Amino acid sequence: MRLRRFWKNKAALLVVLLTSTLAYGQNSWVYFSDKCTPFATLDDDVCTTYVETLEQQGVTVIGTSKWFNAACVSGYPSVLQALNFVDSIVPLKAYKTTTYAINQTQETFNYGNSDWQLQMVGLDTFHKLGYTGKDVTIALFDGGFYKADTVHAFDSLWRQGRIKGYWDFITEDTSIFWEYDGHGKYVLSIVGANWPDSMMGAAPDANFLLARTEDVTSEKRVEEYAWVKAMEWAADLNVDIIHSSLGYSVFDTLQGDYTYADMDGESTIITRATDIAFSKGIFVTNSAGNEGDDDWHYITAPCDGKHVLCVGAVDSNQQHAPFSSYGPSADGRVKPDVVAMGQGVTYINNQATLRTGSGTSFSGPIIAGFVACLKQAWPSLTNQQIYDAVIQSADRYTNPDTAYGYGLPNILVADSLLSVFSSSVGLEKDLVGVYPNPASKNVTITGARNMVHVEIVDYMGRVIREINVKPTSTFEIDCSNSVAGMYLLKVKFQNGSVSSKKILIE
Repeated sequence: MRLRRFWKNKAALLVVLLTSTLAYGQNSWVYFSDKCTPFATLDDDVCTTYVETLEQQGVTVIGTSKWFNAACVSGYPSVLQALNFVDSIVPLKAYKTTTYAINQTQETFNYGNSDWQLQMVGLDTFHKLGYTGKDVTIALFDGGFYKADTVHAFDSLWRQGRIKGYWDFITEDTSIFWEYDGHGKYVLSIVGANWPDSMMGAAPDANFLLARTEDVTSEKRVEEYAWVKAMEWAADLNVDIIHSSLGYSVFDTLQGDYTYADMDGESTIITRATDIAFSKGIFVTNSAGNEGDDDWHYITAPCDGKHVLCVGAVDSNQQHAPFSSYGPSADGRVKPDVVAMGQGVTYINNQATLRTGSGTSFSGPIIAGFVACLKQAWPSLTNQQIYDAVIQSADRYTNPDTAYGYGLPNILVADSLLSVFSSSVGLEKDLVGVYPNPASKNVTITGARNMVHVEIVDYMGRVIREINVKPTSTFEIDCSNSVAGMYLLKVKFQNGSVSSKKILIE
């Protein structure tokens, strides 16, 4: 994502690289024909005998991918094609990592300066209902999380044990908080901060996995290997959502570029990895890129993925940010999928101070948190149902375009759509009906004929209205004196079961 060109000033380029010593020269994937054992699954490791044979042939093996049943190796050892267990050898394709913008200001922030970036998609109201991403795990792939282990805004994350794991896929150790890039920390603050009187993240009670998948000093082909390995690592740790602000298009060393035609949802290995992740129950969000006013112009991989929620950027007036990359995908699908505020977004910088920055890497984590809150609210529904609800809740759903995609989503609308999904598959037995909703005066409640007790509960969990009724199928309640806001309606039936429904009083 772009406003500063980090391959020129080396300030904070987002790239993926295994080690600096392996950064140069041709690299390839050696795909194996099997895993040495009958009935092997996607999650079984590659055959160690095959890897050892490659090494005996003088090949430097950088690492392996169990999902693709392949080894990432240095060079292009075509001689290996003669081995009976080698299916194919494919050079690592090249790409440019999406860079990001950090338009810092020196403004002093008070409580509420992160409000609008959340209010724009309804998250502030949803938080008040108790949906803050609790028990949902988000993996963040980035260029480094400098000082995220000491910044006081993340104290609750560490104290409550909600940092579930972290790994540096560049140095192959746990040094992600040391002297590397801090962009991952900025992203973490936008999605996960809980800094009283200062800012709130989009999913402040979520769990996190942190992966440094990028060396900020160069862009080399081997970088995609680290990204795939991070995805497999996160899957093994039962992640729910993977978010990255990466994008792949052109490369800076004349090793070959992707073209727009490759943004078709199936050509790049990174995009193919997201399809596998989605099939394993992982929701993938990705920033669209900051190439909107650049020569490339379009989204970059893996945002072209058919199961990737691709996030563009708007400003505080909900207008398209000029830098935000355009769609569609090369095969004509709507991209980006949705947008969120990505210009003038509040985040926490390396000095533990509030600043504002711009880039789709700042709109992306808002939507990642959005999805986490929905997954907390509807843990039994599928990722496809949540994906569809997010899309359908957006303000341009009936008239999408190449700049906004389906537009700005609204989590309250998405939540209502998911309640329909839920009731249609019987996940909420005796789900009551409420109309009108939103309401300003009387609300009519419909349901089974054995309703006996009705409560209206506010976002603090306080019962503000409680009524015993004779068994009935329809009941009207006066809400004209209630304070405007979101409430939870609880209905108890004769058999002791309880059903609930969210209602909005205007």
